[in-house]
Amino acid sequence: MKRYWRERMEQCRRAVHERHSLRWRLTKALLLCIVLAFTCWKGYQSWQLTRERTGFWDASLREIATQILTSMPHNLAVLAPTAQPPRLREKSSASDQKMSFQIWAGGRNVVHSPAAPAEAMKPDFADGYATRVIGGETWRVYSVSDRERGIIVQVGRTQDMMAQEFKGWVRVAVIAALQIFVLFGLVAWVVIGRSLRPVTALRRTLMTRQPLDLTPLPVAPIPTELQPLVEAFNSQLARVDEALQNERRFIADAAHELRTPLAVLIAHADLALRANTVEEKNAALQRLSAGVQRSARLSEQLLDLARLDTAADGAQRTPVDLSELLVLLVRDFETLARERRQKIALNAEPAVVNGDIDQLGILLRNLLDNAVRYAGEGGTIAVSCGPALYEGAPGVMLQVADDGPGVPAADRDRIFDRFYRAPGNGGRGSGIGLSLVARAARGHDARIVVGEGIGGRGLSVMVFFRSAGEGAGAA
Repeated sequence: MKRYWRERMEQCRRAVHERHSLRWRLTKALLLCIVLAFTCWKGYQSWQLTRERTGFWDASLREIATQILTSMPHNLAVLAPTAQPPRLREKSSASDQKMSFQIWAGGRNVVHSPAAPAEAMKPDFADGYATRVIGGETWRVYSVSDRERGIIVQVGRTQDMMAQEFKGWVRVAVIAALQIFVLFGLVAWVVIGRSLRPVTALRRTLMTRQPLDLTPLPVAPIPTELQPLVEAFNSQLARVDEALQNERRFIADAAHELRTPLAVLIAHADLALRANTVEEKNAALQRLSAGVQRSARLSEQLLDLARLDTAADGAQRTPVDLSELLVLLVRDFETLARERRQKIALNAEPAVVNGDIDQLGILLRNLLDNAVRYAGEGGTIAVSCGPALYEGAPGVMLQVADDGPGVPAADRDRIFDRFYRAPGNGGRGSGIGLSLVARAARGHDARIVVGEGIGGRGLSVMVFFRSAGEGAGAA
């Protein structure tokens, strides 16, 4: 038990000294509100007490004077004055210390309180309020009369009386406010502390977790105001987990895909080393060079795959003219196309989209590489871009078509899967290129349509983008 309270006191001490403690800041704000409210209330009450005629003190004088007047008998004027009892003159009661009164009838002071002055508190006997100095003291007096019965009642209190009453009222109010202040502070401190316990429990949970444990945090016990924060944190955990899974898949895929090409390269190198003639060595070196080129292309595609997987969603896009980018990339592939006696027909109209130029370059490069690779010797490749409709709105279309062997209609939906190779084609691709195209298209909210290529042969891939004015590229 002692240890428990020691820990609690230590937590309270840390919270008090911590400037950014939510518990301390909320408690302090609530207590400051109480102090401000009490100060405003005290000022208002002071004004209510002291204002003339309609204030509490003047109103009480008027009320008491009226009550005394209505309680006096009709024959008060014929009563003979009586001497005050010595005991009353020596010591006045508590009510006399707060207020004094005189009752005048027939020009005589027939009844008065022990602390009342001997002379009339209001010598003109006119109804209403007055402030007078009597016996060196300042008095606030109210006079009321009944002319038919000849009775005049004067009620008054000195400034000292009012000051003493005001001090007593302030003393009681301050004591009550302090008690409320302390009680409210303790209650607020305890309630806020209990409300934040689930947050402390989450902190302990996170501190004891394994580094790669990305399980979502529980939301149910968290206060409603803090649940959006936990939900946002869980969303971030999910994105981190997705990025981690992508990285793991990339490492596994890279290891799998690079194992065979590297083994082939080693085999070709061994053949070149063991060759007996120059012709055999040259043949082995040519196969080794081709293998190096394929491995380099595979490595490049794997790196593009990693870049697309780790690209931030919703990254800032800029206007990009696909026609200019397409012209540059077609020039890069012209040498490879001439080696295979292929013809590339280009029709590029201005087509501006909002996008990431790096990702758009990966998309275009892999579409061209796929067409050149599978069009075959002497094939034709048609590349075009220009305005088109995208879901009924102005957009942009990019198309790459060839007249190669094509892909069966049943397999066209699968060619964008990673490492999928359509059966029966003569190409030796890695199965990554079109998956990169699909990933870049998703990042730009683009739609891919696959159909037949040139002259009813080969393959045609059309990518539809929103135009720059329609907010393309929103992830």
